[in-house]
Amino acid sequence: MKRRDIFIFVPQPGKAAEAKEYLGDWLRSLGEHPGYLGGSVLEEVAGELIPDTLVMLLEFESTEAARALWPKIETTINPLYPDDKSDSSPDQGTAFFDGTKDTIKGGGDSPLRFTRGNGLLARMLHIHAAVADEFSTRALTGAH
Repeated sequence: MKRRDIFIFVPQPGKAAEAKEYLGDWLRSLGEHPGYLGGSVLEEVAGELIPDTLVMLLEFESTEAARALWPKIETTINPLYPDDKSDSSPDQGTAFFDGTKDTIKGGGDSPLRFTRGNGLLARMLHIHAAVADEFSTRALTGAH
């Protein structure tokens, strides 16, 4: 069963372009990992979240393939693990709902901790999910 891992990040203010490039390069660097099928970097465009929110998706052929990646990267500087390996602070997703967005949009200092990707990113939320159902319109158009 395929697995998709979803990570939501906010880059340091003024570093959105650098963060998008960093995440894309990091996804491509995993290309030789067995069972890694690829990934995407998405940017939130509706203005509903903290400015410059990014979503990174990783796709694996199985949960086992995904789990095999973690020991290879857990001691490196990357977007998934804290730069300081003794940091066990939780994801910061509550900031999406506590007024942080308005503080930042109003020009106030960001209360987020940029602890991933060599200080470039604040990790807001992560989800490890097995694909339970999948649908593609390509299957419909290819049936004609």
